[in-house]
Amino acid sequence: MWTHTLLTFYRSLTRHRLYSALNVLGLSIGVAVFLVLWLDVRFETSFERWIPNAGSIYVVRTVWQGPYASSGANNASMGGTLDELHEDYPQLVGTRIRGEGGTVRQGAEVTAERINIVDPSFFQTFELPLVTGDRASLLSAPDDLVLTETKAKRYFGGANPVGQRLDIVFMGAPHSYRVTGVIKDPPRNTDLNFDFLVPLTPQMEAAQPYWRSWGDEELMTVLRLDTPQAAAALNANLDRFVDRHGARDLTPPPAHKQLTLRAAPLTSLHLIDPKDAAVAAAIGAVGLLTLLLAGVNYVNLATARAGLRAREVALRKVMGATAPTLIVQFMGEALATTFLASLIGLAFCELALPLINAAGGLALTINYLQSDSILIPVLIAAVVVALGAGVYPALVLSRFQPAAVLASARTPGGGRSGGRVREALVLVQFAIAIAFTIATSVIVSQTDYLRSADLGFNRDGLIVVRSFDDSAITGAQRDTLLDAWRALPGIAGATSATVAPGVTNTVDTELTKRPGAQTSGVSIDYVAIKPDFFRTYGARLIAGRFLDLAHGGDNAPLPISPSGRFDPHPATRNVVVDFAALRLLGFQGPAEALGKQVMTADNAGALLPSTVVGVIDNISFQAPHTPTPPTIYDLTTSDFNAQVAGVRYTNSAPDQLMSRMEADWRRIVPTVPFRGKTVEDSLQRYYQADDQHGRLFVIGAILAVLIGCVGLYGLASFNTARRVREIGIRKTLGASTQDILRLLVTQFLRPVLLANVIAWPLAWVAMRGWLSTFDQKISLGPAYFLGATALTLLIAVGTVAGQAFAVARSEPAKALRHE
Repeated sequence: MWTHTLLTFYRSLTRHRLYSALNVLGLSIGVAVFLVLWLDVRFETSFERWIPNAGSIYVVRTVWQGPYASSGANNASMGGTLDELHEDYPQLVGTRIRGEGGTVRQGAEVTAERINIVDPSFFQTFELPLVTGDRASLLSAPDDLVLTETKAKRYFGGANPVGQRLDIVFMGAPHSYRVTGVIKDPPRNTDLNFDFLVPLTPQMEAAQPYWRSWGDEELMTVLRLDTPQAAAALNANLDRFVDRHGARDLTPPPAHKQLTLRAAPLTSLHLIDPKDAAVAAAIGAVGLLTLLLAGVNYVNLATARAGLRAREVALRKVMGATAPTLIVQFMGEALATTFLASLIGLAFCELALPLINAAGGLALTINYLQSDSILIPVLIAAVVVALGAGVYPALVLSRFQPAAVLASARTPGGGRSGGRVREALVLVQFAIAIAFTIATSVIVSQTDYLRSADLGFNRDGLIVVRSFDDSAITGAQRDTLLDAWRALPGIAGATSATVAPGVTNTVDTELTKRPGAQTSGVSIDYVAIKPDFFRTYGARLIAGRFLDLAHGGDNAPLPISPSGRFDPHPATRNVVVDFAALRLLGFQGPAEALGKQVMTADNAGALLPSTVVGVIDNISFQAPHTPTPPTIYDLTTSDFNAQVAGVRYTNSAPDQLMSRMEADWRRIVPTVPFRGKTVEDSLQRYYQADDQHGRLFVIGAILAVLIGCVGLYGLASFNTARRVREIGIRKTLGASTQDILRLLVTQFLRPVLLANVIAWPLAWVAMRGWLSTFDQKISLGPAYFLGATALTLLIAVGTVAGQAFAVARSEPAKALRHE
């Protein structure tokens, strides 16, 4: 039976080559798009799953509540969180991870590296695969060092690194470490950095004055919990835990009304932001809808050519075939077609993947034999499409009545109802394709807009020096560097602050209110700046004046300690507020705020007064998805940690200028590597994900329209062939070529036009929701919808016009010569 079915399938393919090619091509393109987008979704959802027993690892997240709720949630926690958890839950296994910028010294060479300070219990929590070393004793000594394979080769070449020493400077002090282990390099699907692992010592803890202050976010606390139930039980008790231990710093009680802790699975962190999860879900939906398009395309073409096989079905029934037998046969053909298309689609995916990776900056790979083999989704897609798309054509074909078919001179094609079904399917195809096109145009426009959007500062001609915050640099060296850079030709200004474009993780957030306000205050970011900050960044003054050294109150002692943390001082000082802070504090306008005081609460509840002397436009140094936080700026000439330098230049090539800046750097700070970037490079990480997703949507939209056009072309070819006699009669009765052409094109485009009724609302709702995640966004105007419709219509007309024109020009005598 199966041999006969395969033989029939082969004959059907070779007899109707055009329809077979269109069917297989549409399915293979749909499968290829589905596989590429599935690979991307699999990559995004696989972060940290490479770690053995990753499902048992949880990160303690800090979630701000009440007046601090605008600070949201993050993966950092107080330095002593694990110690205090052990007091209440001594059975807990966990580790702390604190990332520090460091400098590795090897002879005369200095290299900037990321150093992770961890507890000796690190390898009890993370069972990372080892290349060499004894897991039980790793990091047990204060001078132990564990490296990745790449870093071991970088510093020791082909020699055995175990037992060799490296000098590393971080946290303002030099350290000498002995390599005791090497771990395998982590894959690309990780947000963690394990290049350098060193043990956390009591001396390091003692050097941090706010290590055990609740509300201070020093590091990542990681726990090993065997089951989700254990994690849920711990989370249920964490509010009471915070109330017991956090009461000393978080007032008024209960402490969990200001700050709560929650243990979240490590594997969930990459997509824990709902915006990121929504993007991954959208990409998966695009893949599934493209596969649906291919299936609809198959149903359309299969039912359209059902009449071509009507006599075959009738003869089989005359010879004794039953309807169930015919259904099995046609379902077998559907399976064979989809499996053939899936193999071709897999080949397309293999060929296109390097180009997609290069264009999108991705690292997608295809595995065939590993646990994440691509063969499983290929088989599932083939079976689902075959069953879903093959049932209806099989039922249509199996219902033909032999007597009616063999007695008729016409070949049945489903009549009006069959034509309506096919029109409905084309409508669904183009509704999805038009919605994709609208969404893609909006995404591309928004991405382009963000690159040129007004951020509140002049981003042209600006260099950001991240290494300026290195703890090994003294305050005098920082001042000398700024003076040296200001003296360079082409430099228009140089300054430093706790923020810079692409750097916002060093801001203190404090409760601030106007005198006499009955509330505890609103959450506002405080930024410490050095002289020339506003001029260097090109901030726009709305009212009042900038802070400068010419006014004595501008340089009053700051509430910023040398450690970079908020530390109240009794002196009144002048500040500049941005427009967001102005509104949040309740001022009706910039003029009203000038000369007024605002009060900032310290950790003990005392209020520190500040006088507003200027109002500036909002400055956004962070991700475009994030609203610009209300900010107050303090001027100081004192030194503080976490400084990032900004250098304004004019009429100079940035690469050459950075080389001259680096020369000054090497002369003044020879032991610290120079790390400088243009603003465009510094902000690139904020736009990279949107760029990648935008390219994937472009690919999906183009191929969705292509699949729709393949189906439309097949239907046009079939329908024009069936209507040759009708057109001949119309022309005999006086219809012109233009009349026939208008008739055919209008009928072919009717479902395409109706598809807009479905596509426009869907695209509007989806894109309105997506744009709402951005602080700055384009307006969702009618141009995107009209442009997508016009483009789709143009492509559809081009698809059917050739066949319609050929039939419209045909001679009636040739069409009617056998009548």
